[in-house]
Formats: sequence, C-alpha cells, structure tokens
Amino acid sequence: MEIKVINQRKFQILENHKIILELSYPKWWSNNAEFRYLGKQFEIKAKGFWQNNFIITSNHREIGNIKLNWKQDAVIILKSKEKPYQLEQETIWHSKYLVKSGENEVLRIHAKSNWRKFHPDFLLHIENNEENEDLNLLIAISTFLINNRLKAAAAAGA
Repeated sequence: MEIKVINQRKFQILENHKIILELSYPKWWSNNAEFRYLGKQFEIKAKGFWQNNFIITSNHREIGNIKLNWKQDAVIILKSKEKPYQLEQETIWHSKYLVKSGENEVLRIHAKSNWRKFHPDFLLHIENNEENEDLNLLIAISTFLINNRLKAAAAAGA
C-alpha cells in the first residue's frame, strides 16, 4: 500500500495501484479534511483555536477524536475500539512514522523521496493484520496528522 500525494491538499490511498480512498482539504485556508470510504462521508475537524484537538465524524456523527501533545505525537481514540492508537515520529527528519495500539505496532509509514515532486509519497507497511476493519480509516487519519505535522515543520523552518 502507498499514499500518493497529488498536491498539498489532496492525497490518495492506493492498494495494488487502485484508489481505496481520497483525502482532501475542501477549503484552501482550512485544516479540516474529508474523505469517502465504504459509502460513508468522514470528516476530521479542529476542535479549538489552537488545533491540538480534532473530532472525527462519519455521516455527521462523532466516531472518535485526536489529541496532540507538545511534541505533536497524536493519540487517536476511536469509539469502536477499546485501546487508543498512538502516532509517533520515529526519526527527527519527518520521514518515518509508527502507529501503535498499546505496545502492538499496527502500521509503519515511510516517506518516499522524489526530487521531482515538492511533497513526498509515503509507503505503508502493515505490522498487524488483526486490526484490519479500521485499518483504512486509521491510514486516512494518519495521513491527515502527518500532513499537519509537515506543514507545521515547514512553517517553523525546521
């Protein structure tokens, strides 16, 4: 699987070169994202002014939330799961990320550099197939969080 970056506001999740879902930011000035998956409309919206808390909705019903800490590590809480997920940066170069559930690794995301494109595509490695029912939702949420982190790093000059 891979995440193909079309531009800074549009991402495609691909499996065997087929588009599974497409995440986009509908307004150029907004950090809110939306995508369609399995016939449902999903949205990720900032909860407050500082944008360190987000609400995840499916067909306008809240299904979870995201909390960021000062290091921009994220805790993803889905109401359908008992344990929260954590998205952590593995390297200081913003190129490797890890999604965990407790101590179990679920997903690894690695930036695939391309000098012709301004934004890197990402390769996905699924560590644990047992979490499969919410995996594509988790990938879309992780894509949103990684994009926000890269935008914050670019704005700070890091």
